[in-house]
Amino acid sequence: MRGYERRSTLIRTLDSSISGFHQDGRRARDRATRRAGRLTAQDWTYSGLLMLEAMKENPSVRMTELAELVGTTPTTVTKMSKDLEGRGFVDRTPDDQDGRASILSLTDEGRRVAQAIGQARLEALQQVLGDWTEGDLERLTVLMERLRADMRRLS
Repeated sequence: MRGYERRSTLIRTLDSSISGFHQDGRRARDRATRRAGRLTAQDWTYSGLLMLEAMKENPSVRMTELAELVGTTPTTVTKMSKDLEGRGFVDRTPDDQDGRASILSLTDEGRRVAQAIGQARLEALQQVLGDWTEGDLERLTVLMERLRADMRRLS
């Protein structure tokens, strides 16, 4: 019974940590959005930032695929892509294979902005993790990826 109680306590503590991490993450997203606004002199939503960053790695992508990459709905991607297209950050072209679908591509300006925003985000994370050892970072990375994979299986 002792081992079961210890495990239950650890899981409750982890649940509390995950909840706190989620709240802290929300504040970090707000800071990232404000930082992107200062970098580009434009207003941003976090969904727009995620789309740009995802497109940095996938410079030409179907809108449905982009929705999956950023974990949002196709409706949100459609709305955000119109905004990003209006700002000159993405181009939308019909999909040659499926005329109903659209392909989004980063413009040169979109690539520049995505790079600047991504760099600012990495610098902020570096500041937070600056005194962590490489071993700490490796262990955290492995465990976070394992936790994410296990949590995805529940969905």
